[in-house]
Amino acid sequence: MKFFILLLVLICNLQSLAQAQIVQPCSKIGSLLVVEEESHKILFETNSQKLIYPASLVKMMTAYLTFEALEKNQLTLERELTFSARAQEISRVNKVNTLGIKEGDKISVLKAIQTLIIKSYNESAIVLAEAVANNEWDFVKKMNKKALELGMINTSFRNASGLHEEGQYTTASDLARLALHLKKDFPQFYNFFSMKEFSYKNRIIKSHNRILNEYEGAEGMKTGYTNASGYNLVSSAKNNNKRIFSVVTGCASSRYRDDLSKFLLDLSFLDSTENNNLYFKKISLKNSNQIYDNQKK
Repeated sequence: MKFFILLLVLICNLQSLAQAQIVQPCSKIGSLLVVEEESHKILFETNSQKLIYPASLVKMMTAYLTFEALEKNQLTLERELTFSARAQEISRVNKVNTLGIKEGDKISVLKAIQTLIIKSYNESAIVLAEAVANNEWDFVKKMNKKALELGMINTSFRNASGLHEEGQYTTASDLARLALHLKKDFPQFYNFFSMKEFSYKNRIIKSHNRILNEYEGAEGMKTGYTNASGYNLVSSAKNNNKRIFSVVTGCASSRYRDDLSKFLLDLSFLDSTENNNLYFKKISLKNSNQIYDNQKK
């Protein structure tokens, strides 16, 4: 009953959602924000200015600077890159989610971008950073400079991969701003975020971004996780020519993060009374109650 009351309140107040803090984040350290692309109107927001650890959402800025280098013809998608000793070192940090590369191994810029976005390999962030700026630290300087240029005034980068490091932080608001700029500034590369798999050395490797497979209209974006950050997700989806970007951070599990993201996207696409019945048919009461129950814990 409480959940249905909450839903009714949400539906009756959709026109004033920009100022409302109705949906709770995943946890005390979490935050959320949903923004419409065309108007930049904030549809939902809770703790969006709170400093958080970004984890692999950092790779969105790594991708941004790589796209910028491609646009300026400083790189080509066909160019072959060589993994450095630093890349090998970072490749060993995550013993499960890794290409297992060695110093001297080769990869094209195209494959490096695919592995960066689709599977979030840390070594791919390093090889791209070194290709753009010779070394990771110089690349980080570029990341922070670009963040300021984009208006991400509450963001500080310390590495290209998103591995946890004190002093590396951002906000849901800044991440949404970055997502909007990725689409606006590089529409020719935006499709990388919607790719569900890639091939590497005769292997087909699939994305672990479940939103791409589970949500109609999903266009992807980026997952992120460390012990310190919790489970983070930036999502984009399009419905009837309306594109929405959502940011969910600080969740205790990837499933909870995904369910909350889909719930927010559903509510955000609900923009008229005539769609209410369609919405109630579409949304899963089981999943919705799970989200509500988790919020009470």
